[in-house]
Amino acid sequence: MTRAELEADDRVVWTRDVLRYGDMDANGHVNNSTYSVLCESGRVNLFQTRLVPAMPPGFYFVIVRLVIEFKAELFYPGTVRTATWLSKVGRTSLCVAQALYGEDDTCAATSEGVCVVMDHATRRPAPIPDAARAVAEALLRG
Repeated sequence: MTRAELEADDRVVWTRDVLRYGDMDANGHVNNSTYSVLCESGRVNLFQTRLVPAMPPGFYFVIVRLVIEFKAELFYPGTVRTATWLSKVGRTSLCVAQALYGEDDTCAATSEGVCVVMDHATRRPAPIPDAARAVAEALLRG
């Protein structure tokens, strides 16, 4: 998939983050741990803008798996655009896919994550509520 294909798809949520001086490491590029923070920023944006409004009170999402494939360096100063979309909807979980792009539109990383719906009262996984499932299925991008 290309950046242009992702930009043309309204199921993809884009998040823009500014890189900070403190994101760099001794090698002069953005540290690998910062990539996970950028992924989190994209996931939270997707959930807050699309899924949380359909969730009943007392339910929330937690990440249980995150895999990042590093493809290119990022440098300070700069910005990152993160494309985030749903790739699978399970009974209690959602699979989230992402692509991170630097200022030159190079894909710096891709990621796959699994997020589980939790019941605040029991602190245990719970089935995705029906209204949120309908939204998630409409956002599904295989």
